[in-house]
Amino acid sequence: MRKYLDSRQVLEGRFGFSGRTVIDVGCGNGDTVRWLAARGARATGLDSRDMLARAMAHPGAGAETYVAGGAQQLPFPDAGADFILYLASLHHVPADLLPAAAGECRRALKAGGRAVFVEPVYRAGAYSELTRLVDDESGMLERAQAAIASLAGRQMEQELEETFYLERSFADYEQLVDFFVAATERRAPILAAARRITERYSAAAGLDPADFRYRSICRLNILRKAAS
Repeated sequence: MRKYLDSRQVLEGRFGFSGRTVIDVGCGNGDTVRWLAARGARATGLDSRDMLARAMAHPGAGAETYVAGGAQQLPFPDAGADFILYLASLHHVPADLLPAAAGECRRALKAGGRAVFVEPVYRAGAYSELTRLVDDESGMLERAQAAIASLAGRQMEQELEETFYLERSFADYEQLVDFFVAATERRAPILAAARRITERYSAAAGLDPADFRYRSICRLNILRKAAS
């Protein structure tokens, strides 16, 4: 299984983004949008208004833009995007809206354009042992993967499916909890449980908890829209 430093390294060297229209669905804090814009892309981040406020608080040097909306109704024209990215975001789409999200992906992509999906994979002993303390997303992940599979053969051809991993520390997890768990009274018990799990795994590995690294396992799917 290949190791990447972050989700952007998955994209680096695989595609050229200069001059391309790229939509980052569920852009979060906007890091990937800024990264794309710095490489010459016409990059747009799509997320809730609350998330976009965080993204726009740290503008980059490129020409990035942000639009409020969801995967199930992309506020973009037909056949206008060279790339649509779903980096750990598709599984957040409600189950009943996943078919609409798949249809919107097909609609908004140009012929020859690509949809890039990165979704977490739950495995015992991996980083998912901690992330499920915030929200057990196992059912959501299964439904998202089924939605990705449904695209293949319907104007879309799968170019690549790959499982890879990122390394995550307990400090990374603290940042994740701080970002996603708004209620301060909920954070303390989550972090305490995560600390106990980390201490157990680090002791078994003969490491200090601060030096222990989890494997955050992900699945990459790249689908290309067929020519009309």
